[in-house]
Amino acid sequence: MKKFFRRLARIVIRPRTTMREILDGGADRTIVPLVLLACVSSLISDSKGNVVAALRAADMKTWLIVIGVIVAVMIVAVLLFYVFAWVAYFAGRFLEGTGDAIAVRSALAWGLAPLVWAIAFRVPAALLRPARAIEPGKIGSGTFSIQTTQLSGGCLMAAVFGLIELGFLVWWLVVASRTLAEGHRFSAWRGFGTLAIVGVTPIIIVLAAVLAIR
Repeated sequence: MKKFFRRLARIVIRPRTTMREILDGGADRTIVPLVLLACVSSLISDSKGNVVAALRAADMKTWLIVIGVIVAVMIVAVLLFYVFAWVAYFAGRFLEGTGDAIAVRSALAWGLAPLVWAIAFRVPAALLRPARAIEPGKIGSGTFSIQTTQLSGGCLMAAVFGLIELGFLVWWLVVASRTLAEGHRFSAWRGFGTLAIVGVTPIIIVLAAVLAIR
């Protein structure tokens, strides 16, 4: 456990050196835990103040439903990760990478480290984020609604949270590009290109499915 957290701290500072140490250390058994932690981090990021407030007042049945949904999401996340790891492997090969599927899978998982560390910010942010109070209004025969918390201090807080989230996203792109680069033994720019290919693959699949249906 100590080695895991030590590597988790080092890899966000020295991605390539730490990734090489991991790859040279034998079988990596931390892939699934890393994916699950990143999934938890994303779920926390997607939560809103009113969701947290609702869960505080929820009964046992609601909590069981929520836990069931979270477990299902995590299972799907792990399966999707393995699919995207294969895409990253073939994309890297296309970009003249030499890493095998196991190394690429490990590199992609450890590239999630910034998202894992984001939990330290996202938990207090989810608790402090104000619930959205919606005030209805009417203009002529039409209606509209105003989120009052977004018009005062909530707006500034949302902007701050948004900037921090953007920082974590950029941090993830940098670290993941470098870990993938080490896994495939090529440049960090090619690592970023591999990530880009992995990112656009779902869009291509959806477009192909839509065109096939038509």
